[in-house]
This record gives sequence, C-alpha cells and structure tokens, in this order.
Amino acid sequence: MRSSRLLYALFPLLMLAACRGNDPMETAQKVNSYKVAVVLPEAEKAELSKIVDWAQETIKAAQKGQESRIELELEWIDEEGSAASDEMIRITHDNSYAAIIGPRYSRNARTLARESLSYRIPVLTPSVTSTEFQRIYAGSNMGEPNVFCLAENDMAQCQAMLSKARANNYSRISLISRDGKKDDYAASFQQFYAYMAREMDMMVQETYFYENKGELEEAIKKYIAAEEFAPFPGVLFFVPSSAQDMLDFDDALGRNGGLSQINIVCTDMAYDLSLEGKLQNYNYEGTALASRPGEGFDVAWKSRYGTVLPGGYAQLYDCFYLLAMAAAVVESGDAASVREALLKLTSGEKASTPIYPWTASGMRDAFQAVRNKDYKRITGVSGPLEFEDQTHICQLGTTYSTWTYTGGKYVETGRFSRNFTGGDLWNWTNTQFDDYFDEQAADLPYPALEDHYAVVIATSTGRNNYRHQADALAQYQMLKGFGYDDDHIILILEDDLGSDVHVTVGGENLRTGAVIDYKTSQVTAEDLWNIFSGTVTERTPQVVQGSPGTNVFLFWSGHGARDEVLMWADGKMEAETFRGILEGAEGNYRKLLAVMETCYSGSIGSYCEGLPGVLFLCATRNGETSHADVMEDGIYLSNRFTRVFRSEVEANPAISLHDLYYQLATHTTASHAGLYNDAYYGNVYRNTPEEFLKP
Repeated sequence: MRSSRLLYALFPLLMLAACRGNDPMETAQKVNSYKVAVVLPEAEKAELSKIVDWAQETIKAAQKGQESRIELELEWIDEEGSAASDEMIRITHDNSYAAIIGPRYSRNARTLARESLSYRIPVLTPSVTSTEFQRIYAGSNMGEPNVFCLAENDMAQCQAMLSKARANNYSRISLISRDGKKDDYAASFQQFYAYMAREMDMMVQETYFYENKGELEEAIKKYIAAEEFAPFPGVLFFVPSSAQDMLDFDDALGRNGGLSQINIVCTDMAYDLSLEGKLQNYNYEGTALASRPGEGFDVAWKSRYGTVLPGGYAQLYDCFYLLAMAAAVVESGDAASVREALLKLTSGEKASTPIYPWTASGMRDAFQAVRNKDYKRITGVSGPLEFEDQTHICQLGTTYSTWTYTGGKYVETGRFSRNFTGGDLWNWTNTQFDDYFDEQAADLPYPALEDHYAVVIATSTGRNNYRHQADALAQYQMLKGFGYDDDHIILILEDDLGSDVHVTVGGENLRTGAVIDYKTSQVTAEDLWNIFSGTVTERTPQVVQGSPGTNVFLFWSGHGARDEVLMWADGKMEAETFRGILEGAEGNYRKLLAVMETCYSGSIGSYCEGLPGVLFLCATRNGETSHADVMEDGIYLSNRFTRVFRSEVEANPAISLHDLYYQLATHTTASHAGLYNDAYYGNVYRNTPEEFLKP
C-alpha cells in the first residue's frame, strides 16, 4: 500500500516531467529570452519556417545541459502585407525588441532600415543585396553600425554573371530590367553592368526597361531583332524582380521564337524552386546565393526536406545563428547590447580554424568560444562572418552557385566566392588608365594668362536634387577661398533649399555669403550663350568679361540623359547646343576647364572633342550613371566625383591634370571618370588646375 500511495504522489510530478521533457537539467535551466521581430513574406512562411525552425532547434540543442540558455522569442511580420510599413515603424520604435531579422527582399528594406536608426535596433537582412541600399546605409553605419547584410551587394553578383558570360566567350552584352529609378534591385544591375563589362573588355549594347508584361515583350522583340545579323555571339542579362517577371519573360520569349536563339544569364531572383516545371526555355543560366561548399549543409537540408537548398536560406540561417551568438556575448558581460555584440563578432579577420555551426555540436563549440571571447572562430554556413571593416554593412566572401535550367529543373554547375575585399570592389580601377595619355605630348601655344572667371551651375531644382546645388555652393566657397571675388564668379542655381546648405552631415553652411547671379529656371540657352561670350543684355547683366588671355573654370552639376543630353530645370539641352555655346565663346577665353557632374556626362565630353583650349573632366563615360554617396535624413548631400575633385584640388591645387584624373578615376565609385579633348588642350602631365582656381 505504501508503494501505491508513493506512486500516486509522484504521478503528477512524473506527468509534469513528461510534458516538459525527460532531461532534469533542461527543466532547471534559466532562460534568457530575446525578443526578435522576423520580417519575412507571409506567403512564403510555410517554406521559410523550415530553415527558421532548424536554426531554432539547433540553437536550443547546442545549449543542452548548460545552467542557462539563450532563447530567441520570435514575432512574425508580413513584409509584403498591407500594414507592413506601419508594422516596421512600430517595431523599430520599440526598444523591447533586441533585434530584427529581415526583410527578404530589397524592395522592402528601405523603410525598415531608415526607421531603425531612431533606436539603433540592429537589423540583420539575409538577402537584401541592393547596391543602392547598402551604399546608403554604409554611410549611416559609419558612426554606429546597426544594419548588417548577410550577403554582399549586387555589384558582386554582377561581376559573377559577367565572369560567367566572359568564360563562355560572349563579347557583347545587353540588359533587360525594370526601371532602376523605381526598383532598387534592378538599379544595381542597370547602373553597374556597363561599368563592369567594360572592365572585362566586353562591348555594351542596349539596355531595355519594362514596367509591365507588354513592355517586356516589346523589349524581347527588339533584342531578337538586333541579334539577328550580329557577327559574333552576345549575351542577354535578364533581371527579374519577382517570380512572376520570370514567368512573363519566359512566356514572351516562347511566343517570339527565342527559345534556342538567345544566350541568357539571369540574376538570383530567377532562381525560384516554385518555377520548376513551369518555364519552357531550356537555355537559362544564372547565379544564386548559396551556402559554403564542402560543409554538408546542403546535404543535410536535402536529407531533412527532400529538396535542394533554396537561394538565400543559408544566409537566413546565419541571421539566427549570429544573433544567438551576439546574445551570448551580452550574457557574458563583454557587450552592453546586441548591437555592440554584433560589432565584436563581425570585426576583423577570421581564424584559419573556424567553427561550423549547422550541427548542435558545432554550435555548442561556438557558444563555448564566445564564453572564451574567441570571436575569430565564429563563422557561418554561408561563409565567414567577416564584414566590411569600416561600415560593417555587408558580409564579405558571399558564396554563389551557378546554375542552368534543364529538363524543368535547376541544376547547379558550380560554386564560388569572390576574392575581392570591400575596398577593392568600391575602388575598382580602370586597368588601362596610363595607356590613354602621352607623357611627351607637346604643349599647345597660348597667349599670356591675364584674368580668371568661373561659371558655377546647378541645373536641377528641388530638395530631391539637393546634392547638385550643395555641390555647386561648395565649389563657389572653394573658389572664394582660393581668392576669387564675386565679380569673377557667375553663380547659377535655383536657391530653393533654404538658408542652410551643407555637403557633410552637420557641416559648414555653404549658403552663407553666396551671391547668386541667376536662378536656373529663369536661364535659357540663349542666356548661357550671352554669359559665356561676354554679351551683356538686360537679361544677362553678369557675364564672363573675358579675352584671349582669360582662363575660365566651368563647374556643371545636375542630371543627364542618354543620347548626349543635359537636363536643365524642367527641360533639356542637347549636346549640339552646349557645344555651340562654347564655340560662340571662342576668343573670350584662353583655356576652359569643364568639370561635369552628370549622368552620361562622358557623351558630352566626347561630343565636344575638337574644341581648342577646352578640357573636360567628366563623372562618367557614355552609358554610365553618376552616384551620390553622402546622405542625411533620406537626402543625398553630395556626389562622389565632385567630392573627390574638391578634396584633391583643395589639398593640392598644383596637382597635374593627369594625377587629378587618376585620383578621380580610382576614387569615383561605380562609374569611369573621363578626361576628354586633351589632344586639343595640351600635355596633362605638365598642366595643372591651379591656373583656373587661383587668380
């Protein structure tokens, strides 16, 4: 009887133990919970939950038997839902969240990252690879990093795609994508493929944009027609922004007879396992985010779920793993916050004997390494958790797979990661630079230098174009610092930015003391002709009162367009008109140095070749866009090319034009700075900008 009573007494406890598991140590564990918002598409939750649950299970199993354990308490939010924007604002302004994981897609990332700056809640994105997004938040990360992308930006993927195309002996390239002005993901490839293709000696053909299925089909028709009589093979880059874009492309391609005629390389958005069996074309190739090869993660996934590992899933797993490690750093007392802990884990080079965390035993070793403050061995299933050293904006050494679409299935053909560092990528230099100029070139004869004028122009208006007027005012203040007086500076800008204008965050107010001669919107092409030729009229009282002994410095900042076009306020100016203005001013200047900060500005410099005594320094070559790189409160403050120009000449106005161009070429990111018309100007090794800048 006694034993029966004892059994009845113990029964509730045994049942409780059974409900909680059979491990008494687990029952006694102290749980340190970290609240995490998971911002991912609700429509993909069933599939995404597989990798999330696996990560969570491994994190828990790795801490079995410990006195305490880390627990990530997840709250799912639909990044594509109608209330997504409101939800992102809510979670980023609630510091009860330790971190945010997501979103999955670049198109949803800006709101989340922008709002996260309020409380600096760390954001870990698994597959947000938009170059523009990473460039913007690299700037905000400079002070207190809180945006951590687990994959490099799409410049890396673009390089991978071009390398694949070059290896297949394709020498010409075209691109079809959505308009990059409306789609961050498409913008990465639209802006950089021409730049990188030229680095690989590939001929850049056409870029086609589409907004809907009809426009996409028209783009395909134009491309097929252009290729019909091509003398050597080309390749088409297709940049779908969704799985539906890929289906529409495939359908249109089939209807236009292109199934076996076109060489097509696709971006990672085309790698979507839901498309298997639905695409007709057997000629697709492409790239996708992948896990590091040789560690068994893909094999384990296939064994567990019976499918190949979807693109970006390895990076999503690493978001949870890295966050668990950061929480462990906080618990050890070596960091005051998860954000600070993430910086410790992602700083510096990784050890040659890393810990691989996809098994419970491997992750257990990782927790032990963290307790020992051995952060160099912490690595991920997607690659080494080594981030760009200045901004921590993205993980370096991202692993990509290459694939073909064959027999209704995606078939992997290889796997690799780049060898570049972040700095190498941003500062990719034109390897042919020194071949362009003749150090022994003769100088041309000029009259004696007698006077100096400067014409500083910002052609755009409005706060969205802040950087153009700000850069113009910075040039104006630089000239005043060099000794120019206002009688010798013609300043043309709209002046609609308010009383405080600066090109660095919290920097000097450049509007102070500026004397503006004309508002951009009130100046016509005829007015410009009068200003440069020295023709005083009722509309143009301030002009270049020059002579054959006058050097003129021209700074032009604004928008440009393809086909040799400069934008002006709400209108445009053709290159022919611009050249005519300079030709009309001949005799009113000795030499003219034109510094052109616009997209496609190289087309203007090229069109104006042959003008005597004129030298062009342009932010881009033809077919390339220029780029801003300083942002404050969602507004770009400056352009990279202009900032580099100003920095170089302020430090050394006597720098040779050759060396100045070299600095511009090597430090202007994502476009090729260009120097034009040197044959009609003189020796760029012996001439300097000082003769224009210092009266």
